[in-house]
Amino acid sequence: MSTTEPQTFEEAVSRFEAFLRQNAYSTNLVWVEPDDLLLPGQRAIYVKVPVPFNNLERARERFNSGMSEGLGVALGTICELPSTTCCYLWVPKDRAEQQEHLMGSGLKLSAKTVRLRGIPVTNPVHWQLLKLRHRKRAGLRQHLFG
Repeated sequence: MSTTEPQTFEEAVSRFEAFLRQNAYSTNLVWVEPDDLLLPGQRAIYVKVPVPFNNLERARERFNSGMSEGLGVALGTICELPSTTCCYLWVPKDRAEQQEHLMGSGLKLSAKTVRLRGIPVTNPVHWQLLKLRHRKRAGLRQHLFG
């Protein structure tokens, strides 16, 4: 594997996919944001599907920002849906957060060793009911990223 940092989002994703294959994860990726997830408190995560199309563009923008500012970029897994890996791209907000998360100025790849099952939720009404039911855990979603 190359030790030079990726120059583009697509190159970073390609490296991430190779990393996921080595760890027996699906390379069919879905980019999720905290608002796409609910934590029911069991070893599973509700995922609102389909995820918004602009999640991919947000990830690309964060990659460009994190690399150009030298803060580094982390790509990681959240959970698994059938034949799909829910993943994220995270950038520290500043140098202090970069240090706190042991981030260099380049690319960091991670995959959960204890895999979480994603439960797809396609019905908007059902999603709203689940959101209401699990609202106490809403603040915990952010901890899944980075």
